[in-house]
Amino acid sequence: MKKTKHSTGKADKPLTGWIPGLLVPPLSFVIIWLLVPTERDLAGFIEYAIKANVLSKFLSLAVLPNLLVFFIFIWTKMDRAAKGVLYATFVVALAVVAIKFLL
Repeated sequence: MKKTKHSTGKADKPLTGWIPGLLVPPLSFVIIWLLVPTERDLAGFIEYAIKANVLSKFLSLAVLPNLLVFFIFIWTKMDRAAKGVLYATFVVALAVVAIKFLL
């Protein structure tokens, strides 16, 4: 059985995963805003999403690109960074659940 060696480089740290794991969802949300046909600005879009009760759905979709970031770290053998993405995704997911029940 072949052992897989994970990266021991300086960049393989949980913080390396936390940063993109927390930045990708807001950027993805902005992309969703740009793709949804609307004449509203970002603040108006968020207000509309709250009133239409779809904000949590949009935020849930915005977390999905973290999968790509996670797998990029896995494929490049940066397991600790992948763990950071996973932790950040859990934090964002908890925020989405809180928003769903509070708004």
